[in-house]
Amino acid sequence: MITMAARPAPPALRRPSGDALFTGWAKATAAAAFLLLFAGGMVTSTGSGLAVPDWPLSFGGMNPPMVGGIFYEHGHRLFAGTVAVMTGVLLFLSRRPGVPSGARAAALLASVGIVLQALLGGLTVLLKLPPAVSMSHACLGQGVFCVLLAAVVLSVPETVFGPGWSRVFRFAALGFGAAYLQLALGALVKHTGQGLGWHILWASSVVVLAALACFTAFRSRAAALRRPALLLAFAVPFQIALGLFALLVRVDSSLALGFREAALWRTAHLSGGALTLASFLLLALKSRRTAEAP
Repeated sequence: MITMAARPAPPALRRPSGDALFTGWAKATAAAAFLLLFAGGMVTSTGSGLAVPDWPLSFGGMNPPMVGGIFYEHGHRLFAGTVAVMTGVLLFLSRRPGVPSGARAAALLASVGIVLQALLGGLTVLLKLPPAVSMSHACLGQGVFCVLLAAVVLSVPETVFGPGWSRVFRFAALGFGAAYLQLALGALVKHTGQGLGWHILWASSVVVLAALACFTAFRSRAAALRRPALLLAFAVPFQIALGLFALLVRVDSSLALGFREAALWRTAHLSGGALTLASFLLLALKSRRTAEAP
């Protein structure tokens, strides 16, 4: 009797194990991008967008006198160059074998976005601050920050799965879209002085979606969703408080602030919007990754 030898089983496909160097560098780059948003907001809030009239150089060189509006505009350019270099290094590190494909795609998208962001920044100066270009520059900056944040989350393979959190993802994803539109409306107000009523009205949709996302996340009792839900629960009220104060300064002439103090408050409101956007994104990504099939 002839017996057939058992055919060896094919080797199991291994999930990417992650790469600590890539993840650490992605965190640093995302943090730098967040600070760059603040630096860019200070340029707009102080009216320093044309303090340096040429681009890419500043008064024909790289070391202009750092006084007045030049400090904000040229400082913003130097910081933007630093973030661009860090993003390029992140793209290089994404080729390491342990980096998951999603994180590689995010690094590539961030690299493309940072180049477009630089070109839009140059156009805002060369074309003398046209509102459409300035608004696109502001919105794309938020997008690049979000993609870098996604690269951080996607670089760490998840091992906990559960099919019950799709509702959290839907509310968080809708909230992310609503928050991004809210930031665009804020850019419209900042660069044209129009649309304040729509900006205030649309904030209610962000609040409702944040409440639904947090409620469903806490109700799921998923440990992986607790921190992003807590961050969102803090970010939205904090942003509302900053917005109300900015509105109060705008309509109440008796509340006089110094030039720098007023600029800092307006820029803090912009940074609070970025924090809200990041909170929605983190919750959406975490809920999606913990719900995918092994």
